[in-house]
Amino acid sequence: MKLVVDANVFISALIGGKAAELLFNPNFELLTTERTTWEVKKYLPMLAGYTEKSPADLLLLFELIPVRACQSREYERSLSTAQDLIGDRDPFDVDILALTLETGAPLWSNDSDFEEIDKITLLKTKDIIDLVEFFKSN
Repeated sequence: MKLVVDANVFISALIGGKAAELLFNPNFELLTTERTTWEVKKYLPMLAGYTEKSPADLLLLFELIPVRACQSREYERSLSTAQDLIGDRDPFDVDILALTLETGAPLWSNDSDFEEIDKITLLKTKDIIDLVEFFKSN
């Protein structure tokens, strides 16, 4: 199953949240934007303060996550729609929303800014846990 992954999922995983093992599940093909990877990397020094890991260790862990970082040219056709849908609330979410619109894949995010957007399927970490349980039982 293809999923577009937002920054907050990676950040949660890096500090030991439930998303950590889910990101390595072979049932998922993970996509994100290059901008999202830059955002996560920007927060590594701060995240290190919440863990016993150094920023370098967190960077290594982040780079081990099997996710493809898409360049803006891959979703540029959807940028104006994404801007209209979320740009006023959170301009940093425009790219990840554009990728979601472009691919048609569900967005894995715990950000409430996406909840009112009916053009996408939003999955929170608890929904991903339920999906994994479903895969295991079938």
